[in-house]
Amino acid sequence: MKEQSDDLMQLIHDAAGRVGPLEGIDGEAMAGRVIRRERVRRGVIGGAAALVLVALGAAAIWSTDPRVLPALLPWVHNSSTPTEVRSDGLTFEVPAGYEEFDITGDPMWGLDPVIPGDMEWDQNPYADSWVAVDPVQDVPLVGELVGNPVTEADVPGAVAARWSWYSAQDVSATGYWERGPGDGDFVGELDVELTDGTVVRVTMSLTGDDTPQDTFERLVDTVRIDDEFGGPETVPMIVQKDLPLLETDDVPASWRQAEFHGLEYAVPGEWDAGPGEEDPGDTLRLARPDGTVELRLELTDQLMYRDNAEMAAEYAELGEDLPYYRFDLEGADVSQVLVERSDGQDQAYIEVRRAGGLGYKVNLFADHGTTNFDDVLARTLGGLGLTAGSNDGTTVSDGLDPATPLLQDPPSDWRPVTFEGLRMRLPAELTSDEGTWGMWDNNSEGSWEDLSIGLWDLEAYDQPFDLDESGYGYEPPGTVRGVVTVGTDPESGEYFAGDATFWLTADGRKSFEISYKGPGATEERWWQILASLDATGATSP
Repeated sequence: MKEQSDDLMQLIHDAAGRVGPLEGIDGEAMAGRVIRRERVRRGVIGGAAALVLVALGAAAIWSTDPRVLPALLPWVHNSSTPTEVRSDGLTFEVPAGYEEFDITGDPMWGLDPVIPGDMEWDQNPYADSWVAVDPVQDVPLVGELVGNPVTEADVPGAVAARWSWYSAQDVSATGYWERGPGDGDFVGELDVELTDGTVVRVTMSLTGDDTPQDTFERLVDTVRIDDEFGGPETVPMIVQKDLPLLETDDVPASWRQAEFHGLEYAVPGEWDAGPGEEDPGDTLRLARPDGTVELRLELTDQLMYRDNAEMAAEYAELGEDLPYYRFDLEGADVSQVLVERSDGQDQAYIEVRRAGGLGYKVNLFADHGTTNFDDVLARTLGGLGLTAGSNDGTTVSDGLDPATPLLQDPPSDWRPVTFEGLRMRLPAELTSDEGTWGMWDNNSEGSWEDLSIGLWDLEAYDQPFDLDESGYGYEPPGTVRGVVTVGTDPESGEYFAGDATFWLTADGRKSFEISYKGPGATEERWWQILASLDATGATSP
């Protein structure tokens, strides 16, 4: 031990001898960053040696001697090994040996990451220790939630910064990010507020580190604002007001007019509507007697107008004529149409939304040669109007009975669980094994029960998940819409099964689903779990 200590002190002496005054280094500021640690540093280094090493780390000055410091300082690296990384407006250093890998579409840096093969569909890349960066909004530090100290940090160029940490015993799951085998037994989180108000979180998960808080604090000391950051990438759009105007036409006297949930429409008098026109449900189909021309109306909150704006920009970038148009409709904040002409049929996909009210899809289809499609479309658009009924903010799922009277407070001995920003409480016997992602189970013989969560963040052009048309309406904090069902397992028909789908965004593309079932599962527990659910931390910025 003495020989190792002597070697260490000699290396420190050699390194210190190469340190000289540097421009832009504020000695008082450096000292302040050392003092603010407010605790006794752990490890075999103490006193003046610790101060010298911290100063070396803060100034990013390393000895050019081919000898390196012992492995207890993971930041010490060969000068040929790049360690400075950039992400989301920050630059920082990761420990030597950390490699970049991708697990959710955002970069992460890990120690010897394991990348599954092409055929290993059920596995994610992971590393035993890793660093990740991601913007957050109104997501508390987990360390703060479990009662650990929160420390203000000095991040150059930032409006503010604060960090905390938690360990495996503090929460039911070993990692706030829940990355399966990559979860660590210590997780540190640093929140940095950028000048535009965005909060970016740096998360470090460590496994098998004897002094994990020291390692995390050394990471914190390297973080600064990236002066070259140009802001988050924006998606080009052509919004409705910039789309070409499609002229409407007056409705002929021979057409008949009717109303569909607050939307006026008109069709030729001979068109067949069937029995649904008198008492329409959420959809209505009207067609010419020979079936060659058809109009479909649908009440919906899954409009595609944002996707249309992105697609229109792509058409423009390619120099192609836009198939998207706007049309005038009083009282609407969305009134646009996509016109497609394919082999054998012309199609118009019309979207309408009352400002602050209901949304509608009106689709017109016609076989080639059976009618003057453009004339029928112009008259169909001219026959649309919004009545007082379209002001009603109710949508399809709002007609369900509320779940609130069925909710029950969970027992006081249930423990808090955090998963991807979702918070809830679960009984102690429901546990999450290492390597599972969003799954908790109780393997008691004859009375097993499973709880699983699926998160969905769909691409702009994907259809959002539909909510069940039966069940109970429920909107826990952080959600905009949700439906809960109770029943028995559809396969066995023998034990309880509960499912719930919640939208985190109004278009439904960011959502999550919870399933709970098993011989040991009960409806009472299901309502207790749902009563504790808080999705505020999962809402996208």
